[in-house]
Amino acid sequence: MLSLEEYIARRKKEDKMNEFDVNERMENLRISVNYVFEYFHQYLDIDESQQKTLINNEKLEKFRRQLRNYNADVQDWLVNIYDNYDRHIHRSIINILKKDEIFLLYHKEDEFRASSYECYSQIIKNNSFMREQTEMLFQFIKDYHRIQSEVENHIVLTEEIDEWVKDTWNKYRVNIWTFVEDYIHRFFDNDSLWPATHKIKTKEEWMPYDYNYKKMSNLFNINLLFSRISKKPFMKGKKQYLEVMLMYEWLHSIVGDDNYWDEYFSKFVKNL
Repeated sequence: MLSLEEYIARRKKEDKMNEFDVNERMENLRISVNYVFEYFHQYLDIDESQQKTLINNEKLEKFRRQLRNYNADVQDWLVNIYDNYDRHIHRSIINILKKDEIFLLYHKEDEFRASSYECYSQIIKNNSFMREQTEMLFQFIKDYHRIQSEVENHIVLTEEIDEWVKDTWNKYRVNIWTFVEDYIHRFFDNDSLWPATHKIKTKEEWMPYDYNYKKMSNLFNINLLFSRISKKPFMKGKKQYLEVMLMYEWLHSIVGDDNYWDEYFSKFVKNL
């Protein structure tokens, strides 16, 4: 139920009323009086069931606005689940997808399909209403990937790397920079991924190790990572490019070491 002030504010917005227009002063006065009349003689006269419907519709519309980046069919599906089961099911799905560190490199239908099967096997345990919903789950996963991948990034390291990034996006709708940003923050948060030879003991209890990014081999555990993704058509022969992007993200988003970036990048350019 809206207060009088909230009701008037909503009606003003709906009518696009400009209360500061001196030339429309008398008309605005008439309209404002009508708003007050409507509030006390119409809005407050709505019976309890209608009030619940109105409140629910406002709640659903607010939720739909949060989903505005998704396709219309996906929005309808999520809003319908929220309306019937009071569940933000997309949050549970996203939490599952975030466990897959190479999700952002998916580009084939069978990859998204396999991901939907894995999500379904986990989410059905506490959400029985998801039965017979595998196709919409699949559509949501594809749409979520699209939204995450459409984040723009204007970093240009070399002409060759930039061309690779652009070609990969144009052909496969995979955003390499988005993947790099996601992976490097996962790597920072999980020192179990750091080889023992790359760990530097600290005196801080909250962070027992620093990562030695000046090592010359297997930076950011790229050997293991690349063994999982090397067969993707856009990754063949691009291991060095990927390492450079990972190093850029690490030095600029994690540790802030511009001096070492200049040193590292000059070596890369010479090798290139």
